[in-house]
Amino acid sequence: MKFSEIVRTYKERGLPEREALLLIGKVLGKRKEYVIAHYDEECPDEQLDSIIHLFEKRLTGYPLQYIVGEVEFYGRLFYIEEGVLIPRWETEGLVDLSLEYIRKYKLRKVLDIGVGSGVIAVTIALECATNKELSTLGVKVLGTDVNEKAIRLAKKNAERYGISCEFRLGSYAEPFRKEWDSIELVVSNPPYVRNNAKLQKELDFEPKEALFAGEDGLDFYREFFNRYDISGKIVIMEIGEDQGEKLISLTGGKILKDLAGKDRYLVIEPRD
Repeated sequence: MKFSEIVRTYKERGLPEREALLLIGKVLGKRKEYVIAHYDEECPDEQLDSIIHLFEKRLTGYPLQYIVGEVEFYGRLFYIEEGVLIPRWETEGLVDLSLEYIRKYKLRKVLDIGVGSGVIAVTIALECATNKELSTLGVKVLGTDVNEKAIRLAKKNAERYGISCEFRLGSYAEPFRKEWDSIELVVSNPPYVRNNAKLQKELDFEPKEALFAGEDGLDFYREFFNRYDISGKIVIMEIGEDQGEKLISLTGGKILKDLAGKDRYLVIEPRD
């Protein structure tokens, strides 16, 4: 059976051609460009079963990123594994805002709460290290997560890009309590989904503790702002598109929109 025939068969069942090419490449250990170049060749029998297995798995809604073991974020590829939240494009805005405030206030110490795969922390560290203006600041990036697998994966992604970040296991900022006073920027993509919310099928496979946060989705924010004195610090957090007004009331911060024009980021700047 030719690669093109396999792809065509599963495309009729709803599997996008691009995803099919990536999954074939996963089995062959090749990039999708190789698959395209050999599109009309016969698929080796010993690999056909593996390809069909991945196609069937993907059709159940199992995330493509978990299957291929990578996710693209801010123009780079990062390792990802089942059990760790898959980053979305909206979260790139957290990096943009963080870099903006690092540049504006000459910040040198950043804490990412709930690092997941480490994409936010590692990207901030990379951008600061490779930008001529920011590299002189010597920015240090810290990160925490309650998920041991996430901490391990974040370290792996930092190593992948040869960047130095410090990740510790624990909730909120607790692992860095002693450093709290010196932390200047807190960034986070926390869980903010309501417990009873109906989500797209793929999210059924992602860690619930990284998604859900109580009946109104605001448990994380309430706990964080009750627990920590943020005087003199900048806080940037991702939020649900319908949570802006409540978080303004809760924190006194401001709400910024994502590229789709939806409320997405809570920003709190030092008050005079």
